[in-house]
Parts: sequence; structure tokens; C-alpha cells
Amino acid sequence: MTERRAWDRMEHETARAYDAFRRFRELGAMRNLQTIADAIGSPLGTVEKWSERWRWFERAIAWDDEIHQLDDRRRLEAIRTMHENHQRAGRAAMAKALAALNNLDPTEIPAYAAARLLELGARLERETLTTSVEALQGISSTAPAPEDPWEAIARELTGSG
Repeated sequence: MTERRAWDRMEHETARAYDAFRRFRELGAMRNLQTIADAIGSPLGTVEKWSERWRWFERAIAWDDEIHQLDDRRRLEAIRTMHENHQRAGRAAMAKALAALNNLDPTEIPAYAAARLLELGARLERETLTTSVEALQGISSTAPAPEDPWEAIARELTGSG
């Protein structure tokens, strides 16, 4: 048997009271007992009694906390995935630059452009390997975000930087 969570149906809570609680819970910052009473067609006094007896406000706050924690975990995983993608992109940029340097034909790519691509790819890879996920989230630093490395690469290769 699993442990009952605050937002689950309480023992002896009627289906109608629990349905009203679920509607209340989903209102988030707009929670209002009158809104629920109107939505389910019950007198406000009945909804107020249910709210007090079944601790709706306390249970709704527990629900909010759980949802925020889930959102935070999803966001952190997305940041980790982005971090890994940036590492791979940096390595790919370096591989392209090395290939260009090895097969350099001065008529196709100037040496400075291939060297700059190598430098930028190395910097991107280094930054993704040495920057914590927390720093990427802006948790441990109040410094402004560094320039997007891909913007710098594009600017360098087009000669507009």
C-alpha cells in the first residue's frame, strides 16, 4: 500500500468534496472558495465546511510544492541535456576546424578563419566542461551571461566582427 499524499483523497472524504478540492487545487494563485461553489453549484457555506474539514489550503500548498519540485527537476534535466549538446557542438566545431587546417586550400578558406574556428570550438568545449549546471542557471553568479559562442563563430566567419 502506498503512502497517502496530502493532495490525495482523504479517508472518508466524499467523491463530491474531493472533486471540489481538485478543482480548488488546480486554480493555483487564483484559488477562491466562491469560485468552486459557483463551479459545482453548491452553497458557499458547504464549500467552506469542506475546505476546513479537509484542510484544502494546506493540501493545495503541498500540491503546489510538489509541482514546483517536478518542474525544477525537469528544467535541470533540460539544462543538463543542453550542456551535453553544447559539448558535442564544440567538439564538432573543433573537428571541422582541424579538418580544414589539415586540408587547407588557401582559395577556399583563409587560414585565419580556420584557426579562429578552432579557437572558438576549443573555448566552447572548455566552457561547457568547466561551467557547472548551477552557474548556467545563474544560481551562483550575478555576472552577466557571456556572449553566445555560436554568434561569435558566425560573426567571425562572415567577417562582420
